[in-house]
Amino acid sequence: MRSLIKTSAIAALTLSLAIGGAFAAGRQEGPNSTGPENGDYYRGIFGNDDVAPPASDARPMTSAIVVQQPRLAAILHELRAANHRMDAERASGKLSSVAFNRLRREESNIRADATEVAAMHNGRIPGPSYAQLQKDVRRLDWQIARSA
Repeated sequence: MRSLIKTSAIAALTLSLAIGGAFAAGRQEGPNSTGPENGDYYRGIFGNDDVAPPASDARPMTSAIVVQQPRLAAILHELRAANHRMDAERASGKLSSVAFNRLRREESNIRADATEVAAMHNGRIPGPSYAQLQKDVRRLDWQIARSA
């Protein structure tokens, strides 16, 4: 009985090693075979058609860095400051609701103009438009001071 168990164990071990080695080796077609297993990754649809895949569309190199636009940022900062002044004047009771709503509309119009000009010029504000927007912000500041 012992010899049958030993023989069966040795046969099973030998068989499993042989089958495992065959699966691990994969298939070999010879030294001139084509396909991804031999490093031939850039073939066409079929293995032996020698057609390169179509070139992909070239895209311009862009970075993921956020580019700040100082003119737009300055205008928006001045409008935020004016907005805070309006809120403070309204909270202290110096601005009536009519004057507050009028100033708020003026501020939102200036903000819309600034973002529209920036959108038309790829995020930048040209010099003449920037000067006009600054003039509008100064006029808004003057109206806030006059209405209070």
